[in-house]
Amino acid sequence: MSISEFLCRVCGRDAHGNHFGVFSCRACAAFFRCTCKPCRLRKCIEMGMSTEKFQYNRDVIQSVENTQICVTPSMSHFVGRPEFVLFCDPSVPTYSNFNSRVWIDVQHLVTEASRLLDKGCESPIFSENQLKKLTLSFKFVKLDTENLKIFEKMGQTEFMDIIEYYFVTVTKWISHFDEFKKLDKNLQVLYLKSVMKLIQIIWHVWSKIHKCVTTAMYRKTHNNVNPTQKIMRNNVLDRERAKLDTSWMSDYPSEYVTKYMFSQNVYDFGITSAIEQLDPSDVELTYMFAQLCFEYAGKRFPGEIQIITDHFQQVLSNDLHEYYVTEQRRPRYFNRLSELMKVNNLIQRSIWETRSYRDLGKVFNVLKIEFSHPEMFEDSPFNSSAAN
Repeated sequence: MSISEFLCRVCGRDAHGNHFGVFSCRACAAFFRCTCKPCRLRKCIEMGMSTEKFQYNRDVIQSVENTQICVTPSMSHFVGRPEFVLFCDPSVPTYSNFNSRVWIDVQHLVTEASRLLDKGCESPIFSENQLKKLTLSFKFVKLDTENLKIFEKMGQTEFMDIIEYYFVTVTKWISHFDEFKKLDKNLQVLYLKSVMKLIQIIWHVWSKIHKCVTTAMYRKTHNNVNPTQKIMRNNVLDRERAKLDTSWMSDYPSEYVTKYMFSQNVYDFGITSAIEQLDPSDVELTYMFAQLCFEYAGKRFPGEIQIITDHFQQVLSNDLHEYYVTEQRRPRYFNRLSELMKVNNLIQRSIWETRSYRDLGKVFNVLKIEFSHPEMFEDSPFNSSAAN
């Protein structure tokens, strides 16, 4: 059933999705979200605004017929970096010379993710269950094999861009998961806060499996792929050929920092090979992503978060059962499911076992990075919080 078959319950025009619990068009949804108050109109009148004083061609953006529209460039255009991640270089005189740490502010990134969640799905998806819905949304973030770029050099801008890309992508992906909206009424009040906390926990785990899955896809569609190549975002990184600039993140020699960063991904090529052999379907891949992320979040935060994520896993498990039995006509799918979970367990193992590397990194201050939201980078290669 297409979206156009639903009518806006407010104005009667074609609906574009479920907004605030009602099928409606974007215009009515935007009106309901609008924060304008009657006092604003009253203030405008008090300040002297009048429809009788209307003047033509006085707007900031003039008619296309008269002049070329000039869109103000974003901050990223001027400084040559990702839009929502602010990088502060301590060597610049405006910062304290007593602080040799590099400060990275991700507050704008978190705010943008909150805005995306509040705005809702850009393209509403209708499906019979949650797993299918997440699968359809997953197709929006799959590897574009026709437009791959090569990382010849990877420095501060590229690292920050990857962080921003995966955090925003996970936000868009999880916004299609309706189970958040079905939480207990007391939790619904904290809906946005709960989702944001979960995204901050799982984004780097999601990115880890995404890199392995897209690398497997790349190997499948390209001949004679160098085994040291890896996909990050939609770029090919050859760990033996790419030039890595680590001077912005560490005072140690680049070769040492590079080995430290790669040491936390020692299992990735084995994970990629396992995914290649398994050749999972889109539905199976989606289940692997969700199960891995929810399982990890539950282990990190036993208690309320674990109760919620356990429920989510149960919902998706039921949907996967329906997929195997009804669509695949494969009632005996235990062995297949075991193979899927072996890959996920290997990813979790790679996260837990490389904690010792990160602890050593903290002791020797390998990385001089500090984040405004350090909890977002727990168990990630960028975790450099000082050891206790």
